[in-house]
Amino acid sequence: MERATGRNCGACNSPEVEALFRELFDESTSYARALEIREHLAQCDACQQRVESEEVVRALVRKCCGGQAAPQSLRQRICVEITRTEITWG
Repeated sequence: MERATGRNCGACNSPEVEALFRELFDESTSYARALEIREHLAQCDACQQRVESEEVVRALVRKCCGGQAAPQSLRQRICVEITRTEITWG
């Protein structure tokens, strides 16, 4: 599915979209479901940028931590801070 440039869903920080992000990055989410979520989020430039930013941060954390899983409390704090940053800059 191709994403239109300059599109914004207007609900980027809604509880429904936040739930999609949590589900997308939950390790128990199936590959098929993750693809569905990605396709949905890709329709909004801001949501797509957030997905990409989240992936970059997660890759950096994995690289710096030598593959060790971060504690769940740290994961939640990072997600909150990323969301706050995007709201401030968005």
